Amino acid sequence: MKRSLFAIALLPILSAAAIAQEPAEADALRQAVKADPNSIEAINAYMGAAIGEVLSSIETDPDAAEKALGEMGAFLKTLTPTSPEAQQLMARANGVVPVLQQRITLGRKTLDELQEAVRQAPGDAQALSDYREKLTMQLSEQAYSAPTEASKVLAGARDFLAEMKAKAGAPAEEAYAQAGQVLDQLSTAIESNLARDALVGKPAAPLAVEAWVNGSPLTEADLKGKVVLLDFWAVWCGPCIATFPHLIEWDEQYGDKGLVILGLTNYYQFDWDEDAQRAAPTPDTTPEQERAMLEKFAAHHGLTHRFAIQDGDSMSEYYQVSGIPQAVVIDQEGKVRMVRVGSGEANAKAIGDLLAELLGPAEKAAE
Repeated sequence: MKRSLFAIALLPILSAAAIAQEPAEADALRQAVKADPNSIEAINAYMGAAIGEVLSSIETDPDAAEKALGEMGAFLKTLTPTSPEAQQLMARANGVVPVLQQRITLGRKTLDELQEAVRQAPGDAQALSDYREKLTMQLSEQAYSAPTEASKVLAGARDFLAEMKAKAGAPAEEAYAQAGQVLDQLSTAIESNLARDALVGKPAAPLAVEAWVNGSPLTEADLKGKVVLLDFWAVWCGPCIATFPHLIEWDEQYGDKGLVILGLTNYYQFDWDEDAQRAAPTPDTTPEQERAMLEKFAAHHGLTHRFAIQDGDSMSEYYQVSGIPQAVVIDQEGKVRMVRVGSGEANAKAIGDLLAELLGPAEKAAE
C-alpha cells in the first residue's frame, strides 16, 4: 500500500468510487488544508475528495469535471507549505492536474471512437495510448460497480488488441506489451471484486488480532449475535480518514443497538507528533509506541470504536482486501452481508441503509 494518495491517484486502475466525497465534506477538507498547509493528513484527505470529485464526473459530465479540476488547481496555487514533506506532497498534488486534464479530454470521446482510431492505424502509439487510457477509465469504475460486465468488456479488449498487435508488427510491440500489462492490472481488480461479491452470505472470518487499541479486547463470543462492521484502514490513508464522520455517526446511532465497529489495521512505523498533533512516519517506532499513537489518533479524531492490529494477513486475505478503506458488514447470524471498497458517499449510503435494515432506523439526535 502506498502512503501518498497521489501515487494511488496515478495508478491505472484508480476507481472514482474509492475516493469520491460529498461536496460539504470536500469543502471542510479544503478549509483544513488552508488552516494548516503542512498537515499531511489534511492534504491527503482534501486531495482524495478533490480528485474524486473530478473523476466521478469525467464520463457523465466532462464540463463539470473540468470546472472542478480548475478549482482544485487554483486552490493548490494558494498554498505555501513550509515543511519539506508537505512541499514534496504538494508537488505531487500539482502533478496530478495535467494527468486529470488528459482524462477529461478522453472523457469527451467514446471507447468505440478510440477503438476505431486504433483499427485505422494499429501502429499509432498515441491512438493506442488514448484507447488504453479510456479503457482503463471505463473498466476501473466497472470493476467495482459491475465486475461481471467489466470482465466481458476486458475479454473483448484482449481479443481486439491481439488482432491489432498482429497488424502493427514489431515496431509497436512494446506499446502493445504496455497495454497488456494494464489489462492484467484491470483483470486483477475485476477478479478481486468478483471474489468480494462472492463473500456475501459466507461466514465471517475468525478474529486474528495481535493487539487491541482504544478499547478492551473482544472475543468471538463477544461478537455473537451482534452486527459487526469491519473497517480495514491505515493511519496514512486520506480516504480512510474521510470515512471517520460516518463511523462516528454509526457508532453513536447503533452502538447501543447491537453494532460493533472494529478498525482493522497494521503497524506502519508511525508515531504521534505532539507539536503537529498528527501521526507521522517515524523509523524504529516500537509496537508499543505505535499503539500509543493510535490511542492519541483516535482521541484526536473523536473516534470511539476499537482498533485492532491484525495478527498476520488471514483476515485481509479472507475478505479480499486489496485497497482501503474497505468495509465489511456482518449480520447477527455471523454472515457477510456487504463488502464495500472506498470512502464515497454511495458506499456510505449503502452501508447506512443496511445497518438500518439490520438494527432498525437510527434515532434522530436531540436538537
